[in-house]
Amino acid sequence: MTANDQFQTTTASQQPPQILGCTTISANNHAPDPDPAYIVQHLLFPGQVSMFAGPSNLGKSAIIASVCAHVAMGRDFCGMRVSRGAILYIAAEAPKGVLNRAFPYLSQKAAQTAPFEVLDQPVDLSNDQLVGQLAKDALAFRDHHGCDNLMIVFDTLNLCLGDGDENSSRDTGRVLANANYLARTTNAHVLIVHHTGAAETSRPRGSTTLTANVDTGMTLHKADASQPKGTVFINVHKQREDDKAAPLAFQIQGFEIGKNRHGETTTVPWAVPFEATSSLIEEARPKASGNGKELLSASRAKDLHRVLTELRKRDGGEWHKPKSVGQMSGEPFNGIRGNADTMRKKVRDALDALLADGKIEECKEGVRLRADKTAATPQHALH
Repeated sequence: MTANDQFQTTTASQQPPQILGCTTISANNHAPDPDPAYIVQHLLFPGQVSMFAGPSNLGKSAIIASVCAHVAMGRDFCGMRVSRGAILYIAAEAPKGVLNRAFPYLSQKAAQTAPFEVLDQPVDLSNDQLVGQLAKDALAFRDHHGCDNLMIVFDTLNLCLGDGDENSSRDTGRVLANANYLARTTNAHVLIVHHTGAAETSRPRGSTTLTANVDTGMTLHKADASQPKGTVFINVHKQREDDKAAPLAFQIQGFEIGKNRHGETTTVPWAVPFEATSSLIEEARPKASGNGKELLSASRAKDLHRVLTELRKRDGGEWHKPKSVGQMSGEPFNGIRGNADTMRKKVRDALDALLADGKIEECKEGVRLRADKTAATPQHALH
């Protein structure tokens, strides 16, 4: 072999051969992302699967409904930032109970445009064909609501196993493989609600596969007697993507919804985060500076355009007061939501930008999306 032949052979083989028809990923060229995408920062991430397990009647569904409401509204949760996303809640066990537990949050006027939908039937996660169809439907669901993010909840696992056995590593392995397929295909976060055992409350009931094959593992526990009545906390015992979050505490309270025919007060379960800044009242944050301020103003205009677009779909073009529109805003306004004067000014600035772009109209009754601009997006908000 001549030197030239050897050079040509070396050049042609610079790309490594495929393995089982797949191209390998070079570890030498990988750089970790210091700012990964998230659904709930430090806790729930797109394209991943988590499991939340706890005893019966301790507040699992109330807490997950609280998480989902915050995500659907784009509001920070337990001191952690949230990326707004569409919620597809597969309530296989008690759909009415899920709706009741979400009510304390979603009954607020600020939640009118929150994309939180409940499917009132189980989905067999062991059925490959069914999971493939669910992936397609979930993407259409996300796009219908105009969201970049998606969260899919299965509540509970034992009703989404089909004919499988939760104690079988083969059956649970297949279910979690399909859950991971669903997460990867849709880039959704898939959260599975499960039970802990009667004797072992530190891990999900059943096969150890349920702990080993998820990205985030959480268990729910009752607080000791020194804490207020109804206090529970989440322990994050596994986290692939980030450091494990500190325990998250909640108080399960009754939320009054009215009176029954006998004049007695009726309540629904309500999971209230102990973190003072979590229950849809966000913490103050440092002001953006330089180019960040310009980018934030564009994000705020885009977010209010989203609110007004959703409102037109619902009411056909009614007028809305700027304050009401601001109440329905998402995460771009979280850092100023606690300051009424600043909030009013920034909402006004964002609406003025939309008016200047010809995307909305205004009169003394309020503002609304222009009828011929329902599909438009503010151009300045795309830069």
